[in-house]
Amino acid sequence: MSERGNAPAEFVLVSALLVSLVLGLLQVLFVGYARHALTAAASEGARQASLPDVSGEQALALTRALITESLSDSYATDVVLGRSTRLGVPTTEVIITAPIPVLGIWTTGGTLQVSAHAPREVPQ
Repeated sequence: MSERGNAPAEFVLVSALLVSLVLGLLQVLFVGYARHALTAAASEGARQASLPDVSGEQALALTRALITESLSDSYATDVVLGRSTRLGVPTTEVIITAPIPVLGIWTTGGTLQVSAHAPREVPQ
């Protein structure tokens, strides 16, 4: 039995698998980057909001600006500032909900939600 002509078929099968693996890896990296950028923006917004001389609106504006700078405007639409208590300490909390970034045409849908807390400073 001759094995001539098998190389093109094998190339197509192997290259399709390789391309799928590379695109999957890039998708995971892109989601990781977006999560990191959102977490960093939420942390900075919570730190700013915990200061006594900074209003909540100023902290939200800073958080949205950081998200827009590192990702895009579409990720900065759902940013919420709240006040809570953690372990008996009054804290400021920033919660960001954003769509999962999509690379290519494949998507699973859904959203990423990150939050950050910072202890509120009391003016002296």
